Amino acid sequence: MKMVDKIAADLCLDPDYIASVIKRSRFYYRDYYIDKRDGGRRKISQPSPELKTLQYWVVNNILNKFPISNSAHAYQKGSSIKRHAQFHQNSKHIFHTDICKFFPSITYEHLQPILLSNPKLFEDLEIDLDSVETIRDICFRENSLCIGTVSSPIISNIIMYQFDVIMLGYCKKNHLKYSRYADDIYLSSNSYIDLAHVSFVSDTLRKFGFSINESKTYFSSPKYRRKVTGLVIGTDSSVTIGSEKRAFIKKLVYDKLVHNKGDGNSILGYLAFLKDIEPQTYNNIIAKYSQYCKEDIIEALKK
Repeated sequence: MKMVDKIAADLCLDPDYIASVIKRSRFYYRDYYIDKRDGGRRKISQPSPELKTLQYWVVNNILNKFPISNSAHAYQKGSSIKRHAQFHQNSKHIFHTDICKFFPSITYEHLQPILLSNPKLFEDLEIDLDSVETIRDICFRENSLCIGTVSSPIISNIIMYQFDVIMLGYCKKNHLKYSRYADDIYLSSNSYIDLAHVSFVSDTLRKFGFSINESKTYFSSPKYRRKVTGLVIGTDSSVTIGSEKRAFIKKLVYDKLVHNKGDGNSILGYLAFLKDIEPQTYNNIIAKYSQYCKEDIIEALKK
């Protein structure tokens, strides 16, 4: 069965309508920008409900069949930045880098050979060049992945699978720990991490069509604060949000309860984050600042 016909049958929609959306998919996005911490702006491309539905179908019926490395800690069920940080918490030395323009650098040419080389994964579908180009038109825009679509995260993990396998083998041989959280790459060890290991990361990325971001490449050790995906690893190997962010959240709660300043939903989001990483600190804040309101503190923050 052709892919368009299969999608139409599964979604109870007319095949011609499905084909029309796919043909004009590049117009089914709403673009907006968010500020980045480095002062730049990140483009977000949000697909329309029609296109998003087709992307969900591709994820559930095609992309979910492909293996994802255990080293990929982002976009996985049960994954979190806390679990990722805990993977490295007992290592004295940590190396971090990230991939330049990760999603926009992933093109249809990365995914096409993976799809065409695994036809047995799709029992009742004809996985030929036409079908793969249908997937391209649903999941890619102008031949690149967009930030903001439901299919981009899993596609990124699929095309990075072989990179992860290579890095795992190399790190096992050299007594290193390796993980990748989306475009963030971490190596850790109880021994000094030699620059030769960094060169291997850079050279291997280049073979896959990527490059490391020199401005976000750094080493850390107990002598200097160790951070993994934004979380701080203490001298006792505990994983925390760090003293600065802890103080920031306390001030947000105080200002809202005492001066009614700030957005309650945003503050509740910070508290949920704190509860996940440092549950005891969360409980302490709830107990301490409840004196500033006559009702349940969570309800007071919602107002």
